[in-house]
Amino acid sequence: MITQISIPSLVILLINFLTLGFYYSFYRFHFYRFTESFLQYTALAFSIFSAGIAIGLQAFLLVWIPNTNPFWNAFIHSALIEEFAKLIGIYLFFRKNQDEFTVTDGIFYGLVLGGSFGLVENILYYINTGLWSQVLRSITALPIHMMNGGIIGAYLMMFLFHKNPIFKWGKLGFGFFVCVGVHGLYNLSLFQEINLLIILPICILSLFFLLELTIAKSRILVPGHILKIMNMSMEEYEILSRHNRHEGWIQNIQKHISTTGIKLLKYPSLRHSILTIFFLIPGILSVFLLMHSPDWISHKFPDLALQDYFALFVLYPIILSLMFFFVGIINPYFFRDRMLEVPLFSSVDLHTSIVEENSAIFHIQANLFYVPTSQIFPDNTKVKFDLWIGLQCFVGLSGTILWCKENEEGNCGAMCQLDKIPYSFLVKWHFLRFKQNFKNLFLRRTII
Repeated sequence: MITQISIPSLVILLINFLTLGFYYSFYRFHFYRFTESFLQYTALAFSIFSAGIAIGLQAFLLVWIPNTNPFWNAFIHSALIEEFAKLIGIYLFFRKNQDEFTVTDGIFYGLVLGGSFGLVENILYYINTGLWSQVLRSITALPIHMMNGGIIGAYLMMFLFHKNPIFKWGKLGFGFFVCVGVHGLYNLSLFQEINLLIILPICILSLFFLLELTIAKSRILVPGHILKIMNMSMEEYEILSRHNRHEGWIQNIQKHISTTGIKLLKYPSLRHSILTIFFLIPGILSVFLLMHSPDWISHKFPDLALQDYFALFVLYPIILSLMFFFVGIINPYFFRDRMLEVPLFSSVDLHTSIVEENSAIFHIQANLFYVPTSQIFPDNTKVKFDLWIGLQCFVGLSGTILWCKENEEGNCGAMCQLDKIPYSFLVKWHFLRFKQNFKNLFLRRTII
């Protein structure tokens, strides 16, 4: 007996493929133009593998805990398990040859895997809740899966490139639980029928802007094999880069070179501006039609609820127009070259059994920092640090000089790690840095 496929099912299937193709093209041509077909097909295969893991885990959890509430279903049974399954798939995809990839690669192939995962899920979990409701779910759930895949791919590559457990698990945990939280909030809005008109733009746009920021920062990070050549972990490279930015700022000030031309945001291109208007117009026309001819809408589309109409024909085009307007406008060089006026620094006294040296910290992250030195210290030298911030001194903090090198200009510097994280120092450091950066905004206006 041959089961006939209904027309609405074919429409939903077509819409899912078109949605996947649209968002794939969106990131393929505006972010990552050079791809390898084999890797994309491999990512597609891993997405099917991830979907199988998600189905198996969900079935097991349903047997173990059959009676659940909407919060459990939204955040644990759905969001947590599905994002965990994608994480496993992306990890297996990159693990073997991780040094050949960059964080940017992690984002793109994470997007491909996440988008394919969303397509498989929408096909397998087709629910006959009405054509328009299913259309809305298809065009919103799939991009959320896709962008979550890109974010998880980025933070997973950072996890693989980092060596320090604090940085490894801290980065991965942040990216993963942000994705779970947004995904769960979206699910909860469907399960509980919370106002989707508020939740939908929050979920899609929050992921979009986080992904844009991650893409911009990824462009100034180096691949794994370059880190191996430099004999550095990613956290050491990031801290050294931040130190070099501060030194560069000092040199630019001495040479009267201004970096104010390096803006955080770039102007959108003409093409993006046209596409912004192209998607904005249908949203405006739909509002006009809703205000002046609501009877015509209900007559032509009797099964279309008002909330679904507003979400599909007003809210969604506006979201797309905002995405086209803001895609690619975050300037990655801002994070590499730009410094605020008067950066914060901390004085540090370095003590060994035979040597005492005074230096300065421009940036400290967790228990890791870089300081200029007057001499070369052996690797893994045990030292004591006195950290000064303002008039307060944190005395006798034990730590290790991980390595010490001489740069091209003949200046020495040491990468240092404290045995314990000085939480009280970090709290005051970040508080004073926030105050200084706030003052810098007004200082810049005064100078200009």
